[in-house]
Amino acid sequence: MFDTLFREKFQYPHDDLIRFVLTVRKNYRVVPYHNWSHGWTVAHCSFVTLRKTHIFSLIEEVALYIACLCHDLDHRGKNNAYMKSMSTPLAMIYSTSVMEHHHFNQTVTILQQEGHNILQSLTREQYKECLSLMKHFILATDLALFFKNKDRMKDILTEGNFEWDRKDHRSLAQALLMTSCDLVASAKPWSIQTDTVKVIFQEFYDQGDAEKKNGASPIPMMDREKAAEMPDLQVGFLQGICLVCFDLISQVLPATTQLLDRSKQNLGKWKQLASESKSKQLAIDIETTKKSADENHE
Repeated sequence: MFDTLFREKFQYPHDDLIRFVLTVRKNYRVVPYHNWSHGWTVAHCSFVTLRKTHIFSLIEEVALYIACLCHDLDHRGKNNAYMKSMSTPLAMIYSTSVMEHHHFNQTVTILQQEGHNILQSLTREQYKECLSLMKHFILATDLALFFKNKDRMKDILTEGNFEWDRKDHRSLAQALLMTSCDLVASAKPWSIQTDTVKVIFQEFYDQGDAEKKNGASPIPMMDREKAAEMPDLQVGFLQGICLVCFDLISQVLPATTQLLDRSKQNLGKWKQLASESKSKQLAIDIETTKKSADENHE
């Protein structure tokens, strides 16, 4: 994908590109969801988007693609809240966006290894700009930042004055595009969407188990004893985050409209599953109540 996008736009040793990609792959840990497969999928979303639009500069495109490929490097299968609550070494280093800062630093470390710098032909200023953008993109995958970004973009769009040439507007759109790429699983065909959700929740439950071992109570999303709530949780996630993000980015970057359309289709199916799950639970509750009443009557 990198070759397809950039081989005619700037120079880089092909062997360095191969080494870079292989090292990135090696530095993704074997965890259920935040692994190499996820990194590749997010990078593919940026690839498709960049092939459809020409709004970004070369440096922006390179930074976005590399950021997508590397955005979860060395992820441990635990979120920022866990890192902070457990006072992990990484949480001692980074006070905010703990894992995202770590992912960015891992990316830079790989680029600086001998035979890995695919950006070596850039000028000093271009290289500096590219690293700054990569950090901006990777930090945008922290959903804690998404809520501020989406509120700001909503205000801008409501006022009807979004301009790509305004630095703050452009930076905001870049962040929302990166978040959209990170959420692309929600817009995949239903069979892929459900398979992905299974491994996401496997990772969530692993964190919940670790929290229980440390005497903490996990949130419902990470409590395997509340697995029946998964469809409802997915409905909330798609409605509250994914569709909101996809809707905003599609308004300023129409090439991403398919993300919104497909995630809406998946939302409908999750709603159906949630309804069926509630119906089954209601039937169980009614039967349990009836059985208890019969026993008391006897």
